[in-house]
Amino acid sequence: MDKDTDSLISPSQLTLILVGSMLGIGILNLANDVVKYAKQDGWISCILGAAYPLYMTFIANYMCKKFPKYNILKLSKKFLGKFLGTISNITFLSYFILLITEIASGISNVLKVYMVSFLKNNQLLLVAFLAPAFIAYKGIKTLRRVNELIFYLSILMFFIPIAVLKSGSFLNVMPVFSSGLINIVKASKETAFAYSGIEILFLIYPYLQSSKDLKKSTLKSILITMTIYTWVVFSVIYYLGADIVPKFTWSTVVMSEAIVIPVINNFRYIFMVLWSLIMLKTMSNDYYAVAYGMSQLTSIAKRKTFVYLIFPLLFYISSKYGDPNTRANFLSKTLPVYLIFNLAYVSIISLVLYIKKGDKNEQKA
Repeated sequence: MDKDTDSLISPSQLTLILVGSMLGIGILNLANDVVKYAKQDGWISCILGAAYPLYMTFIANYMCKKFPKYNILKLSKKFLGKFLGTISNITFLSYFILLITEIASGISNVLKVYMVSFLKNNQLLLVAFLAPAFIAYKGIKTLRRVNELIFYLSILMFFIPIAVLKSGSFLNVMPVFSSGLINIVKASKETAFAYSGIEILFLIYPYLQSSKDLKKSTLKSILITMTIYTWVVFSVIYYLGADIVPKFTWSTVVMSEAIVIPVINNFRYIFMVLWSLIMLKTMSNDYYAVAYGMSQLTSIAKRKTFVYLIFPLLFYISSKYGDPNTRANFLSKTLPVYLIFNLAYVSIISLVLYIKKGDKNEQKA
């Protein structure tokens, strides 16, 4: 564990950290991704996509029971060997670099269109990274508090779709299952990407107050995230219709523009502020995962030092994604590869753990 931190995570805090990690920028255009295959049944695919984080949960729970004080980076070196374990760990941490940089790039793209068109891309990226860097520097204690605070501050955002139900039509989501089971399953691949971020669980479960709470807390986080994704996608399709959704880059933002509140000129700005808060905590979680993971891999520096060292790298990578379409094309090629690697990575380690279930050092570890 990180020697700079003496704080443990409660079950409810773990739940909210995982929700904060999984709820990413995809919430703005997830409906666009699923209607390509499942049309009006896209919201069903959001439920099926939860199979990915569910699998990760049961694997993490198994590892935690066997070695409650060892995160996946230590287990990888212990059971895969120093060379293969190090290579696998570096690849695993580079996944979080991908997540935080693509979120930062996405935030810049969205805010330039809807809020601060007068700012340059590099200026937005600099601002976007400052708070996550500070939170990652402060450690798990601050991270858990930020996830709690922002979740409750931004919970209003998840009730926004209720206001547009009167403007939509049930005909837009009917008939159910008409797109076919195969297409619904195809679309669930897109929603599985939306749950990326659950992997941080493999790094932080040693901080949990009691390993017995891991499964219950993680399942709660998946249920919350799945409900939010399903509800938002259903509402977008209900409001716009499956044929109209692809015409907008960020269909969820379009839905928010339909809300009219007296005194408030444009509700979209409130929506964007709430969304930005959610992205802030997601970036903070990923930033912490990278800095903490790097400090575990090498003795060169501690986590706090790595927060400074990786800042220029993250900033540079984020600036190279380009426009939303270029970014989306790049992610469509890289994310599937990473998710396959993650599945193989955790599965192989858990398999080795099972084979070595008689290891005398388990309980001591």
